[in-house]
Amino acid sequence: MKNIFRIILAVFVSTAVISCDKDDDSLGVDLEGLAAPSNLGATFKITQDNTGLVTIIPSGEGANLFTVDFGDGSTPSEEIGVGESVTHTYAEGDYNVVITGTNIAGESAEGTQPLTVSFRAPENLEININKDPQDSYTISVSATADYAAMYNVYFGDLENEEPTPLMAGETLSHTYETVGTYNIRVVALSGGEATIEATQEVTITDPLFLPVDFESEKLDYTWAGFGGASGEVVANPDMSGINTSSKVVELKKSAGAETWAGISLSLDEPLNFAEGTAVKMKAWPPKAGVPVLFKIEDSGSEPDANGNPTVFVEVISNTTTTGEWEEMTFDLSSYAAFDPSVDYDRVIVFHDFGNTGEGTSFYFDDIRLTNLEPLKLPVTFDSSAINYSPAVFGGVSFEVVTNPDKSGANTSTTMVGALTNAGNAWEGTSFNLEEPADFSGDNKTITMKLWSDVALPVLLKFEGGFNGERQTEVVANHGGAGWEELSFNFSTDAVKSYIDGSQGVGEAFVPTGQYATMTIFIDGPGNSAGTFYLDDIQKLQTGETSYISIFSDVADDVVVDTWRTHWSDANYEEVTYEGKLSKHYTNLDFVGIETVVNQLDITNMTHMHVEFYTENATSFKVKLVDFGPNGVYEEGGDNTEHEVVIENPEQNQWVSVDIPLSDFTNLTTREHISQLIFSATPTGTANVYVTNIYFHN
Repeated sequence: MKNIFRIILAVFVSTAVISCDKDDDSLGVDLEGLAAPSNLGATFKITQDNTGLVTIIPSGEGANLFTVDFGDGSTPSEEIGVGESVTHTYAEGDYNVVITGTNIAGESAEGTQPLTVSFRAPENLEININKDPQDSYTISVSATADYAAMYNVYFGDLENEEPTPLMAGETLSHTYETVGTYNIRVVALSGGEATIEATQEVTITDPLFLPVDFESEKLDYTWAGFGGASGEVVANPDMSGINTSSKVVELKKSAGAETWAGISLSLDEPLNFAEGTAVKMKAWPPKAGVPVLFKIEDSGSEPDANGNPTVFVEVISNTTTTGEWEEMTFDLSSYAAFDPSVDYDRVIVFHDFGNTGEGTSFYFDDIRLTNLEPLKLPVTFDSSAINYSPAVFGGVSFEVVTNPDKSGANTSTTMVGALTNAGNAWEGTSFNLEEPADFSGDNKTITMKLWSDVALPVLLKFEGGFNGERQTEVVANHGGAGWEELSFNFSTDAVKSYIDGSQGVGEAFVPTGQYATMTIFIDGPGNSAGTFYLDDIQKLQTGETSYISIFSDVADDVVVDTWRTHWSDANYEEVTYEGKLSKHYTNLDFVGIETVVNQLDITNMTHMHVEFYTENATSFKVKLVDFGPNGVYEEGGDNTEHEVVIENPEQNQWVSVDIPLSDFTNLTTREHISQLIFSATPTGTANVYVTNIYFHN
């Protein structure tokens, strides 16, 4: 019954192909858009009996019929199908065999395959082997020889291997399954009985380096034992707790083994201490309280009298569990002679170091470099135990440096992050937080100190959240006045949240999401080039008062008595300008803003922030008035005040300023701030929009 079905199917296919000539649309095939055949060539099988008989098997992509021009002036072959062959007898000589392929739409193309027919034995065989730079298990092989018509290639990784034919001028690619040393044998064939062959050795390696988890079927995890110890990769005897992986290393310390018995593993690449200067290793000890010594060596250093390298680092840590997995830590930097510039390329593990072997097994897994302190908020760039190296993209470079400008919002004498933009749009820096940011508290504000000498927007973005697919971002503006503290409030409607990369309409981010990626875009869509400095990136704690807002989204605004007192000389309206809710003052000479009922205590604040936009003002002035200890304004009384003047502000763009409160030198009391007065020149004609007015520290 199965044979009948195959016959019916074959008849159906034949009918369908024939019917294409009558109605191209009957099978839904767009023949006009069908590409012409490509990569046309042939494989030759030459009979080694001095007859010149050659079997030709055409090949090509997109062709269903082939014809062969034998290249010797004889009549070309009739059409043959895919997988079929033709035979032809040649005299000795060199020929160009032309293969014509035709597809079902009648489109044709040609390809040429050179053929040498000689009854003389091949000579001067040369094999060329190249390793794939992207895949350490893949090689390519080509060969040349005088008088050769073709070659048979044996890659040496199979028993009773069938040869792979190689045509003149072609290259074969082959991928090995495991590391090892293989003998590649190439046999050159002509039309005669005699052949010539050559063998070339190739070694397949896969670089072994930390971190290492012992799960690969291809890597060479050979541990060398000494002193009565041995080590090998085995099945995990206890897939539980912190280690459910399938493969681990078993270190056997035989009964009576030396006190210094251990096992060593040679790495193909030295340890990269940019990843950290401590080693973490999962361990399954047979007994708690046992010393484990972890050692790294520079195998190329001068040997001592016993042949051991003289450049090494060794650290001891004691086990704390019995018969269950734990994570052990070895602080390499605690060793006095540790030098991170040395190429340490050998790892050695000693179990129950200093004691004679008892015939026990110690298992370990997942060896990696790390930092002893996790990268988390706040990010200060001051700890030598934290790896601050971020991922950069779009042309950015990053390094940790000493604060170059101890002024403004950052008088710190310690380290800061230096971020250099190349001048491309959307270039940025991503920090992978080992402890994700948590926005579950009442206060969802992130602050960041940033140094810039140009005014620009800064976008702060957190990714992770719901199922690892959510991201949320907030933009703040820098005024270009050196160190300023920027505030990013993730509890406001200004937050943009995305799911799967698409902005979620009405979607707020998940406060308890695991926001482990923090990305900073300096002048996100813009192309500002130059070096900018970061410091003290932190989340305000619940109940922490670092802001007193008059009109902004960094915190709840205080209740203002009036935005234009009766004694003001200006027109006033509240408008949205360039996407920002703003206080708009026209024909401005001066305007008084009062908070007499809710007087402000700014004694714990360090700066006043304000953003303004003007089309014509040549100066913009900010005055603060404190009503003194009694909280009452009295002519000639204990009131204090001071005015700061911003000369020649940029026009027709938003200007953001953070004014140190120390600049208000005559404002000697700050517990009862009751008036804020804006003024501008030219007097009575200035046009100013004002927003984001708040005090901060």
